[in-house]
Amino acid sequence: MSVPSTPDKRPVPVPMPQAEKADPTASLNQELKAADPALIGNDALLAAVFSGSGDCVKILDLDGRLQFMSDGGKRVMEVENFSAIKGCPWPDFWVDEGNLAAREAVEDARNGKTAHFVGSADTAKGNARYWDVQVMPILGPDGKPTHILSISRDMSEIRLAELALRESELRLKLALAAAQMGVWETHVVDGEFVSLRRDDRANLLLGGMPGEAPTFEGFASSVHPDDRYLLQPAADRALADDGDGVLDVEYRILAHDDQPERWVHARAQAIPMGNGTRFIGTVRDISERKEAEARQRILSGELQHRIKNSLAIVSAIASQTFKGDDVAERKKAFTSRLEALAQAHDILTAAAWKGAPIRTVINSALGPHRSAHEVFEIDGPDLELSAKQALSMGLALHELATNAVKYGALSQASGRVRIAWSLGRPDQTGGQEFTFTWHEIGGPSVAAPTASGFGSRVIKSVFAADFEGTVHLDYAPDGLVCMLIARLAPQGDGS
Repeated sequence: MSVPSTPDKRPVPVPMPQAEKADPTASLNQELKAADPALIGNDALLAAVFSGSGDCVKILDLDGRLQFMSDGGKRVMEVENFSAIKGCPWPDFWVDEGNLAAREAVEDARNGKTAHFVGSADTAKGNARYWDVQVMPILGPDGKPTHILSISRDMSEIRLAELALRESELRLKLALAAAQMGVWETHVVDGEFVSLRRDDRANLLLGGMPGEAPTFEGFASSVHPDDRYLLQPAADRALADDGDGVLDVEYRILAHDDQPERWVHARAQAIPMGNGTRFIGTVRDISERKEAEARQRILSGELQHRIKNSLAIVSAIASQTFKGDDVAERKKAFTSRLEALAQAHDILTAAAWKGAPIRTVINSALGPHRSAHEVFEIDGPDLELSAKQALSMGLALHELATNAVKYGALSQASGRVRIAWSLGRPDQTGGQEFTFTWHEIGGPSVAAPTASGFGSRVIKSVFAADFEGTVHLDYAPDGLVCMLIARLAPQGDGS
């Protein structure tokens, strides 16, 4: 194909054919004509569309001033007198980001472009609404914008529903976080687990890592081998026809990276679906509860043991005290010994049977024997006795004080009792030598008894045995001396 040219040889451009722009009006008229030719240019049709539509249809001038509003638009915008707002800048009806978006949409339409945005604008009566807005140019015969068309659809109910859902999801998320729960979900088809999803907290609790895609193989390997047999029966019970559809199981998760071994409680609801069953549930760490239960079992066993020991002591007190013919005197002695035992128990109960300070035990045991003037000199370092040691020391001091009141230093006004104890240096194991002395001064001359009573047996046997030491009783003429020498185990090793 040759190119025509002028005498000066310059080429003359040849216009290329261009595709005609689609005429939306012509297309609409063709569709209306096919329905009924009388519909073309029918003003009643246009009025019906504007009135019946629930959208707010507006026409603006190129400066964005409001010129027209459809009857349906007046209803949704609660406009009773359009003339009061005609000519107002349309973007001014919008607030915050919506105002900026409306201004940009007017500018786009002025330049022949369409725009879309969502935003908040109050009705004429001040009621808040949320709108989805389309803005487009209205073209004149020359193809240039003459006006701007705005169609706003009220999305308030949908918006409120979305906000309510978000708030509900947020509350659920906060509640789960407060309860330290993770969420998990799985799908079961024909008895086979085909999918598994977990949030980050559930992933962490079940041995995974945040953001890591969970797998059934990884989950199974994280469960303690001794507890894996619990999982399938729990799922079978939830899937049983006569069950309530609830999966409920507790099991251990093995230590993983810097996570220690822990107990978890998984609970889920089975939801039947067309192609199987969906489990949606939670998982939480119950390690503290399991540890507390284990401690409670130990404490219950220890309490049983201590009760048996206490009953054995009461039995021994009774059998030894009621030997002889003087029932009234024996009854009085028995009662005082039980009171001493009860006082020691009170001290230990207040400390949850973990032990008691030696000064507290001494002061409690000597309380009934104190007079208006101080007769006891007490000196020694702070020391925590075990429960067993506190009971035996309380009983031993009661017997020593009772004997001193009857026969020893406290039977005379000038008598005194010096109580002292000391600790040696800790050895390589942390143990220390413990020396405890009861020394009576200023009483009558003392002689060794011809027979051994309950008190001396408590001191020589129980007192010594519970401290794993030896007791020496020296009936010196100027006053009884009782000395206990023992080796105390490191703190926390006693019982």
